[in-house]
Amino acid sequence: MRALVLHVLGFLAFAACSNKEQALPEGVLDRAKFTAVLVEMQLVEARMNHELVVAPQGQVPVDAYADDVFKEQGVTRESFTTSFTHYAKDPEDLKRIYEEVITELGRRKDLGLGAPKEP
Repeated sequence: MRALVLHVLGFLAFAACSNKEQALPEGVLDRAKFTAVLVEMQLVEARMNHELVVAPQGQVPVDAYADDVFKEQGVTRESFTTSFTHYAKDPEDLKRIYEEVITELGRRKDLGLGAPKEP
């Protein structure tokens, strides 16, 4: 009987987590997609910093770089902004998302991927 109760509780916990992910408000990217876009946006930020420090050219086309990321990821600026606002409502969850971003950036660095592109 005890095993059955634990099994049911485990199933309910799993279902609750699944429903939380499925119950995203309209226009909010799922966590995996949001994390992937954040990774790319961090690379854009690195590119901008590189251009400003190494090869100053005046204005860095920040919006154009961001638009390129959104297009590559198949999302809109609005969905990204809506998603950021949504995930920021739970600072601990947003912190975990950024930890995933840092892990992915570290993995790419170790593999020699994701270096800032030359203009």
